Amino acid sequence: MKKIVLISLIISACFSLYAADKKDKLDASVEAYRMAIEAMDAQEYGKALKYSEDAILYRKQRIENQINTLKNSLSAKRVQAAGDHFDAVLSVLDSRKEYETASIINYYIKKKGSDYFEDSVTNLLKYLENSKDFPEAHKIIGDIYKLEGEYTYAEEYYLMALDKADVLDIPDEKYEILYMLADISRLEGDLPKMEVRLLNILAEDNNFRDSALKRSMKGTIASNKKDSMEKFFMLYRADSYKCINAYNQLAEYYHDANQNEKALEYASLAAITSFTRIIEILYSRNSGYEYVNLEGFMQEASFYDDVIEWGSRNSAWKSFNILASYSTEAGYTNFSTALLRVIARYTPETYWQRDAVLQLENMPLAN
Repeated sequence: MKKIVLISLIISACFSLYAADKKDKLDASVEAYRMAIEAMDAQEYGKALKYSEDAILYRKQRIENQINTLKNSLSAKRVQAAGDHFDAVLSVLDSRKEYETASIINYYIKKKGSDYFEDSVTNLLKYLENSKDFPEAHKIIGDIYKLEGEYTYAEEYYLMALDKADVLDIPDEKYEILYMLADISRLEGDLPKMEVRLLNILAEDNNFRDSALKRSMKGTIASNKKDSMEKFFMLYRADSYKCINAYNQLAEYYHDANQNEKALEYASLAAITSFTRIIEILYSRNSGYEYVNLEGFMQEASFYDDVIEWGSRNSAWKSFNILASYSTEAGYTNFSTALLRVIARYTPETYWQRDAVLQLENMPLAN
């Protein structure tokens, strides 16, 4: 890693002399970022680091050039007299043949929409001042350091990326950064910090804040009737799909800490959110499909390889088994037995089928 850092510093020093010319219609920062992704995919981490640092440098240079161009044009008295609204300013710029400045304004209007800037050139300038960083590239550097076991440096770059999350081209990438930070805490053995970072993922989650939903789900499970399991999946829905992994990790964390009521709460959220996402996909794929029971749901899901893969990647299939396990421990064995019998026969993943069989074999005998 020290060699990689040295190489990157040399390259950065060389490219500090770089000045973007006016004919640069292509965004060099985006091209460098694309090359960084390709290098990561090829596991060429030295190249990925170089390209990521290039992307950061080029982004800063490009935005600073755009700011200077805008400020120079806007300083003219005639442009100032036009006011602050886009149409009026663009009209004057066009009459003055200041096409480069106009193209910059039009680019960001097309990218973000006029309403985003409240139809204000001043707000556009403020946006540009905050857009000099390239959080996606910072994240790649964080990924590289994490792979190398350099957790302090990885955390530093992830935090830099998170600090500028508002300018991410894909806003949901913020969740991936938060997950990486939580995982660093786990790897370093700082479980309380891991808990805080996982909870940060849920900060904007309406389902997590919905105490009525959580109370109702708990009530259905705790009723522990023969049909409680089917009622659970018939009655409830939750759509915070980016939070499934956080729910599962928090459920396991609280379970290991003997906070079993909280563990069951998070396990319920994980399972119902996984179920909701998958059933939405099934409805979109098969217009004739209707939910009847969990058995049919899992059989239908098994027809789609990408659904199975999504469920594996996001711990969706796992969430059903965790819910069953924690329900059993809470004494809600009618609920868990019904769930495990379906999983043991119909879940698309063999591992979780076997886990369900083992849970059923170890189920406490009824009094």
